[in-house]
Amino acid sequence: MTVHLNFHINVDRNGKAHVTSQTISGGTVPTTQLRLGDNVTFTSNDQSSEIRFKVFGGPPPANTQSGSPFEDLPPGKRHKVSKGTVFIVKNPCSFDNHFIFDCGHDVSGDFSEWGAGTGLPPGGSMPGPND
Repeated sequence: MTVHLNFHINVDRNGKAHVTSQTISGGTVPTTQLRLGDNVTFTSNDQSSEIRFKVFGGPPPANTQSGSPFEDLPPGKRHKVSKGTVFIVKNPCSFDNHFIFDCGHDVSGDFSEWGAGTGLPPGGSMPGPND
């Protein structure tokens, strides 16, 4: 059964973002892995929100893959969340072998990361725990 996992970026009035994930359909809760052909969406309470998959200057951290799970969203390429795109997984991932994405918005043509709440890492990991 195909999984549909949504990542929601909640941006507070101070410009700090918190990412939560929710299994919309298929699979178990929490979604601990994404397989070839699974669907992923992104939503936000802020219409200016964008994501981009992390580009690492060296080896990625432990349990992290470099790259992106999506063929049409390579690392470093920005995606405006409000477009409502359904992405199809081409590179499987799991809690123990995940991808990292940054969350931010456009400032004068440049990607600017949202801040993170106290004790929270910036951005999100894919798949991430359902919150």
